[in-house]
Amino acid sequence: MSSPSSLIKPLLASFLAVVVGSGCASGQATGGPAVCGDGVRQQGEGCDDGNLVGGDGCSETCQLERCGDGVVNAAAGEQCDDGNTVSGDGCSSTCMVESDCGNGRIDPGETCDDGNRAPGDGCNAICILEFCGDGVVQEGLGEECDDGNSQAGDGCNLTCILEFCGDGVVQEGLGEECDDGNNVSEDGCNADCELVSVCGDSVVVPGEECDDGNTVSGDGCSSTCRNEYCGDGVVQAGLGEQCDDGNTNAGDGCSATCLSELCGDGQVQTALGEECDDGNNVSGDGCNASCQSEYCGDGIWQAALGEDCDDGNNLSGDGCSSLCKSEGCGDGVLQAGLGEQCDDGNTVSGDGCSSTCRTEYCGDGVVQAGLGEQCDDGNTVSGDGCSATCQSESPTCNPSTNLARTAGVIATSSGGGTS
Repeated sequence: MSSPSSLIKPLLASFLAVVVGSGCASGQATGGPAVCGDGVRQQGEGCDDGNLVGGDGCSETCQLERCGDGVVNAAAGEQCDDGNTVSGDGCSSTCMVESDCGNGRIDPGETCDDGNRAPGDGCNAICILEFCGDGVVQEGLGEECDDGNSQAGDGCNLTCILEFCGDGVVQEGLGEECDDGNNVSEDGCNADCELVSVCGDSVVVPGEECDDGNTVSGDGCSSTCRNEYCGDGVVQAGLGEQCDDGNTNAGDGCSATCLSELCGDGQVQTALGEECDDGNNVSGDGCNASCQSEYCGDGIWQAALGEDCDDGNNLSGDGCSSLCKSEGCGDGVLQAGLGEQCDDGNTVSGDGCSSTCRTEYCGDGVVQAGLGEQCDDGNTVSGDGCSATCQSESPTCNPSTNLARTAGVIATSSGGGTS
């Protein structure tokens, strides 16, 4: 059985080791909570370099940084850190990248590893990927060329295949004007891939305005490969033209779209003397058959326009009013020019205005019962049986007159004369 002293000594030694290791022997503070970054290493801190920046040997949590801690410390010269200090696993014991191109495993620094160091199979001798545009012709990859870029038209295309005259692709960078896929001339593109003018070959070359594959005119491209259009002075019936006067001005008989302009087309052509155009050649609807405006006062009776008459003017009182309505006795309008003395809107006599629009009055010799006349002897003299107001007068007894009349009657009856 161990003595008490033999148990106390190891415990005391452990205590002193902790005290010395904590920095108490050097006078560093140990009390209070640890504050990482204050420059004083306290209990729980592996280091404290006065900042909270990692990668300088002391991490942002005040722990020592070292190879094998799983964190790549570039500032310390580490290239890798796989959490151990064992070599042969891609990261050496000193945290340097281990490369073994050809081991079939992609190690750090490698972009490929196909188990060999033979180039031309997609992965080169140093385990870097091979591709079209890397400047190295990889025949094993089917490359015919590799000019170090991924641009076409410079002799080597995007898939590293040679470009040449006759491959069917126009290479402007190679000076080609055309490429019809062969090296035969006389087909519009010669053996040097230069355009050859042949109207009707469907290829527009300098000197041609168009080429629709034929030499037929009237289809938009003439037999000489010139554009056909409205305004070129040639009527292209195939293009729907009805006329072509060499311009695209409307109002001159041929419209801007090369359609004939004429009276009745619904377009007013002032240059052609049209005043109107209602889309037809029918008169009596406001625009006559020659596209002249129809109106009250033009001397033509337009019944469809509601005219009763048209005497060629816009004057009223001449039998046809300014609105081309017939004027007559009984229309309620006094037409002095028609000899009317009155017009009471009817042709009934006996109401002050006769059926012929003459004023009716006492003394005109016509008894107007409607006016209260009892008589009308053609004058306005009283004492003659009909008074000045056309009222009947009763006979009066006058002795001298009666005697004279009686004497006259007697003398006559006796065969004598009167003196």
